Amino acid sequence: MHSWPMLAVQVAGLVVLVVYAVDTHIMRTSSQKQARTTFEDDLTKQYRGIMEGIPVDISTGSGLETLTSNKERLEDCRDAIYRYIDLTNEQIFLHDKGRVADETWTEWSAGIKSNMKLPAFRQVWEEVSQKRPESFTDLRELLRS
Repeated sequence: MHSWPMLAVQVAGLVVLVVYAVDTHIMRTSSQKQARTTFEDDLTKQYRGIMEGIPVDISTGSGLETLTSNKERLEDCRDAIYRYIDLTNEQIFLHDKGRVADETWTEWSAGIKSNMKLPAFRQVWEEVSQKRPESFTDLRELLRS
């Protein structure tokens, strides 16, 4: 038979243990959210860096033919769009692996679909998808959805 003081000590010990476990869980969840946010911010920085290499005319709907008078600018733009395609494929993969939050992914996937409808992006994508049919499977699947 247990005495009341001993039972009270055991209950208090259990309460302390539960509070510690809950606090540890909250701290771990908070750290995980912060790490995910930092990771997503880094991907956003990569996106912005790539988009800096794409002329405004292209980002607002002009095709690559508007750059034919400046071969270097045309090649730089094509390279930037290719890097964008590669980044988007990686973003899709990372979301599928749970590394990108669903809320973030909703915004990103809408942006990807929108950008990939732009004439210059479509032109580069058609070339890439024909020359590398085994690559960018995640992006191919997203664009079919």
